[in-house]
Amino acid sequence: MDETTEHPADTALAGAAFAYVDFGVAHGLSRDKLLAAARLSDAMRGDPDARISTFSYVVLWKELVTALPDVVVPVELVRALDTEALGITAQVVLRADDLTHATHLIERFSRLTDTAMTFSRPERGDLIGFSIAHRPEVMAMRFPIELMLGMGFRLIGLASQGASPVTEVTFAHTPGYPVAAYEALFGVPVRFGAPESALWIPRAAITTPFAGRDPIARHYLEAHAEQMLAALPPDAPPIVAQVREAILGELATSGAELSRVAKRVAMSTRTVQRRLEEAGTSYQDLVDSVRSTIACSLLRNRARSIVDVAFELGYADLKGFYRAFRRWTDTTPAEWRAREIGR
Repeated sequence: MDETTEHPADTALAGAAFAYVDFGVAHGLSRDKLLAAARLSDAMRGDPDARISTFSYVVLWKELVTALPDVVVPVELVRALDTEALGITAQVVLRADDLTHATHLIERFSRLTDTAMTFSRPERGDLIGFSIAHRPEVMAMRFPIELMLGMGFRLIGLASQGASPVTEVTFAHTPGYPVAAYEALFGVPVRFGAPESALWIPRAAITTPFAGRDPIARHYLEAHAEQMLAALPPDAPPIVAQVREAILGELATSGAELSRVAKRVAMSTRTVQRRLEEAGTSYQDLVDSVRSTIACSLLRNRARSIVDVAFELGYADLKGFYRAFRRWTDTTPAEWRAREIGR
């Protein structure tokens, strides 16, 4: 089983991944190593609609954050990324009528940028929030969410062609870098440990017309975006995503014991197995898929010993982990690590 298959239906545009690679190279990292780690090819770079597994982005994030400890990676990436790397969704949004219209367009076409992103619009007094969420393993990394909101901030600024209407930025997680670096980027107060990760905008500003609105150009872009949406594979059945998230929560504590996972999703074990079978998969296949992906992700970090990885995945002994890892990759964890990140 390949480590990129945890969410086979979850894909994202490849353009931003190449921008990540270029960012790493500009900071002294190996281009070939980054491309190989994310399984990118130069042929993809020339195709604006090329798609890759969202796991490739997880790999690149880990590479950048681990290799560049002295760089505020999410902040500097926001500054370095060209909005063209965000593909057609960004181009449609930049021509929206106003912020309310833009948020509807983002929700409509966000799957083209990343099929695993979700959005909500919380309210707080006279403020409207633009909030982003993702898969649990991506949320746990924190920094991808910061980049996503940062790029949303840049898009809003470009669309309004003036002072940004954003008055506050909040993140649901704890900071990994000095807060001052984020406030220098956004130019507004930034608060961590909040109920949600969001850009906050005064209610009165969400209907202010965008200076760059262009209904004619947007019409043609939307037509192309609809064709691209139709070509995407369907989302995984909700039961698959629900059980997968429960497995992630149970790996380290119970080894993803079926009875514990079933309790998390408020179903009997037989119901979980039956509904997964109806969705075309099995409980053990999901457990293997999650474990193999997380294993390879953790092994890329040399600070993690193989013993630590095995126990984090819920294995009671190394022999069980080694047998499973060989089944997934046809090699041992040590050999895989040496091949992927060097000895």
